[in-house]
Amino acid sequence: MKALSLLFLALTLAAPARAWQPGDHELLTMPTAWTMDQGSSYFTDYELFFLNYSYGVTPRTHVGVFTMFPIVSEFINTVSLGVKQNWLDGEKVDGALWGTYTPDGGMFTLGNVFSIGEPSKSLHVGACAVMGLNDSNNHTEWVGMVGYRGDLSEKGSLLFEYYNSSSMLDDGFNGMVNLGYRFRLQTVSVDFGGIRPLADTGDLLFVPYLKATLYFGGNP
Repeated sequence: MKALSLLFLALTLAAPARAWQPGDHELLTMPTAWTMDQGSSYFTDYELFFLNYSYGVTPRTHVGVFTMFPIVSEFINTVSLGVKQNWLDGEKVDGALWGTYTPDGGMFTLGNVFSIGEPSKSLHVGACAVMGLNDSNNHTEWVGMVGYRGDLSEKGSLLFEYYNSSSMLDDGFNGMVNLGYRFRLQTVSVDFGGIRPLADTGDLLFVPYLKATLYFGGNP
């Protein structure tokens, strides 16, 4: 027990080596393995409808809450709790576990992601399991994801993501791609781009995507 306690302290208290920039917690939608300084936090608005606030409990641990914008009173049913734990802090490879829980409906997500390289030029590979704790069929949906970030300048980055899932693969679906650009200042980042299924969508090219993140605390 003592050895496990010491291991947990080492995982949660060791500070990340790289500087934090607004938006580093994820690409467009895919989480990265990186975490911000202890006591820092960020607020993210996705498509104006979805909100997320996360706080750095330690330099390697984020806790957060996610919900829809309170347009109607039922928004409280969408509240989800989340945590991300960086467990590998290497020179070129980082790893993090993350989990979310939505009390209404008993939805639980558990995943892991590896971030390879520096934030300015990095590859991200992850997978997660999505489970309905109230699902009588005990069905688990597996989701795989790959992402890339390439900085064009100090303030701008190209972002790419690919997603697919076990049920979609069973249906012969080729997956989903997200393409976008991130513009950032000292405490703010804005992502805009498009989402497209790898299938015949007729005249539809991309579904527009917009996200803004406000960072609090420390020096990005």
